[in-house]
Amino acid sequence: MPGKEEIKKHFREGLLKPGIIIATPDYLYGLYEIGPNKWRQVSYTFSDKDLSVEDIDTRKALLYLIEEVSKSLVTLNKGEWKVILSEAELDEIIDKYVT
Repeated sequence: MPGKEEIKKHFREGLLKPGIIIATPDYLYGLYEIGPNKWRQVSYTFSDKDLSVEDIDTRKALLYLIEEVSKSLVTLNKGEWKVILSEAELDEIIDKYVT
């Protein structure tokens, strides 16, 4: 099980780079550029306490982003889907759901 600081490290990195971090009631999802044709996909599922970190190419990053947004949009209208824009927002969510 990953520690809170390890989770924060990966998602904070995403705030500093081109990309997106999405929070839902069930998980955090991040996709951000780490180099030419290289992206990092990060997700943390609250119930499973599972952190996944994967480096992928640009083509896969785009496909994963489309998939993530399309399956998450159903919660957008309910106010349960949120793009994270600051370290304070990120810390608030991680502190709330990660023990």
